[in-house]
Amino acid sequence: MNGIITRNVIRVVFIVAILFSIVGCSDNDENNTTPSLTSTNVVEVVFSPSGFGDLGYNDIILTGLEESRKRLGFDVMMHVPASVEDGIAIYNKWAQKTAKDERRLFIFASNQYESALRNSSVRPSDANSSVLLYETHKPIDGVYTFRIGMYGAAYLIGAYTALTNKDESDYKAAVLAANPFDRNVDGAAQGFRDGFIEAGGADATISYISDRDGDGYNMPDEAYALCTRLYESGHTFFFPVAGGSNKAVYQFSRNQGVYTAGIDGDMSAYSGLMNCSLVKNIGSATKDFIALWLDKKEIPQHQDFLWDSGYVNVIYCHDWKETDAQGIETFKNNILGKETEYEKSK
Repeated sequence: MNGIITRNVIRVVFIVAILFSIVGCSDNDENNTTPSLTSTNVVEVVFSPSGFGDLGYNDIILTGLEESRKRLGFDVMMHVPASVEDGIAIYNKWAQKTAKDERRLFIFASNQYESALRNSSVRPSDANSSVLLYETHKPIDGVYTFRIGMYGAAYLIGAYTALTNKDESDYKAAVLAANPFDRNVDGAAQGFRDGFIEAGGADATISYISDRDGDGYNMPDEAYALCTRLYESGHTFFFPVAGGSNKAVYQFSRNQGVYTAGIDGDMSAYSGLMNCSLVKNIGSATKDFIALWLDKKEIPQHQDFLWDSGYVNVIYCHDWKETDAQGIETFKNNILGKETEYEKSK
């Protein structure tokens, strides 16, 4: 475990270095002074309230932003608000300003802002200002949107998990999802369950940390308690799809010695009992979008990036290998068809 902790610390130090290298960063906009900008292209980002340093979604976006900034030469301002409401307030102030000699892009780097943005009529009034929201499955007027679908990758992890435990006739897994309203969360949950059952797993229960729309992503205590209840009912593998709450699931894995899978990035540093990680290459998607925006290329108002996009994949953790799962090729070949079937059902 010492090696795992060391890798985690190194990664956090790397993230802190990026934070200091980017133009502006604040978790309290009222106390934030506007930094000196040197470019006529300015990207302003509001992250989810969960912040940085967990190797997950926000960290991956941050790394992509820094790589893109160095290569393409634009300025970045970042905000890590205390709540979704604070994030929307930052956006409202941004939208009220007018771009004069610059082009501006405002990024909502989490679909936790989706409901508030859909219900808001606030949009920038000038042609030089654009808005992007991550991870929604439906277009929003006046906003660029895209989604990295997880069904296909989760289907593969579900199948792999069942195949590598096929000697256990009553092997039960549990999916811990943030809430029942997030389409992306649903895709991952259903994908894992379908792959697990089709590969011979006994059961894959889908349980929700919260029953409220937009909630469940930063509720580690509730997530840990849910793990405890599921473990006591015989579930011995946990697949979390709950943002910042995932860390509680990884902690439970370490404490109780049960297996788990990671999501968003390579989460193997969090548990030596992790077989796979579902990796969303959100940093690459961010870099590609910004490059098109800077070049003033035509960008679709909404885009769905699925298994064949290259923006999502599965990596095997620690000593686990794809070849450990006899028959996994059949399931890999089924991914596109199963994902298409799922997408049409929604």
